[in-house]
Amino acid sequence: MKQNYIDDHIDDIRSEFNLLDHWVYLNAGDQMIPGNYWLKAARQFYDLVEAGRMEDIPVADVASHPFLIASWDECITRAARMINADKDEVTNSYRPSIVANLILYNMLEWEAGDNVVFTDLSYPSLVYIMQDISRRYGVELRMVRHVNGEILMEDMEKLIDEKTKLVMIDRTTAFCGFTFDVKEVCRMAHAKGALVLDDAIQAFGAINIDVKDDDVDMMITGAYKWQCGPEGAGFFYIKRSVMDSIDARFRNYIWADIPGIPFADPNHDTLSSWDYPPVKNANQFSQDVTIGPALFGWNATLKFYEKIGIHNVEDRVRRMGTYAIDRLQEIGMKVTSPTDPKKRHGMITYTSGDYDKDLAFFQRTAAPGRCMRPIKISMRALGGVGNLRVCTHFFNTEEDIDYLIDLQKQML
Repeated sequence: MKQNYIDDHIDDIRSEFNLLDHWVYLNAGDQMIPGNYWLKAARQFYDLVEAGRMEDIPVADVASHPFLIASWDECITRAARMINADKDEVTNSYRPSIVANLILYNMLEWEAGDNVVFTDLSYPSLVYIMQDISRRYGVELRMVRHVNGEILMEDMEKLIDEKTKLVMIDRTTAFCGFTFDVKEVCRMAHAKGALVLDDAIQAFGAINIDVKDDDVDMMITGAYKWQCGPEGAGFFYIKRSVMDSIDARFRNYIWADIPGIPFADPNHDTLSSWDYPPVKNANQFSQDVTIGPALFGWNATLKFYEKIGIHNVEDRVRRMGTYAIDRLQEIGMKVTSPTDPKKRHGMITYTSGDYDKDLAFFQRTAAPGRCMRPIKISMRALGGVGNLRVCTHFFNTEEDIDYLIDLQKQML
């Protein structure tokens, strides 16, 4: 059996998350508890600011504007490497809904009669934007309905046609953990000339992603869930061929493709000195919403992932997910996530079959009893699936899951 670095160093890895000493944490799909690696880095940023290391004349220093410091470029390099993208195809961002507004309002050209395909398991953030796009431009919204918590590829393919401009997916759906075969989605969409927008916030950091192999057009994510990083960071990936075909109605002077910032030039003119197109990389879409401490913390998070290895993470996440499913079914719970490992990872939803009992259990986990550690989980449902949701990540153990199961058995 191949060795897994995380299995061999699980105690040291868990020590990076101090709250694991006090909680059974099975809630990475909601918001991740802080890691010492990024807390230290974020605090270092403010230490550098306090020490006066933030001047930008004549050169940017280590705690200047985020887009002027080395960490900006280092995060892009590391994130691109982690998803097998070219560095020029990645820029720093904040969270999916922020970037999605840029993409849907300012990067795509809409015409009456266009359609967008999404699913009834899609997170509402992007669909909410598309409702407005539909009203403004007469775009048809086509929703693929799940079958027992899964989106069938043949059902999606039926709704994609020559008028489909965009197919929107959540690589892993937040409400039941169904995980798409993104390569197949892209094949179907591209055959009809449509683009694919992939919200990977519930997948990146839990499973290995190869954007080249998937052939995905755009991918958005954030650092504060499965990525185990700080809120306020993340990245936006856009395929080079798609980037070159878009003339976005968005400009950021920081990323004008000029020879040098002309602020100290005595002939600086606010019109002629800036008559340049945007840079020819993904930074042209940077909204500059990532602040210095978050960027320092995000860089430390990506370094941490390089140390433990995303393949090791995926292996352990899937094993813990399988163990959770087995234990839940053993005590008579109905698992509403796909049980096929190829269609999910560690996000597992289940129900006792009685909503009131599920709600009572969810409330009990926050205060399980005297001398017991709280169990952090979520309660989520969409499209008639879901209810109780547990997220098994690389730092979780079988003992964590057993702790949950023991309490669940008491409540039946």
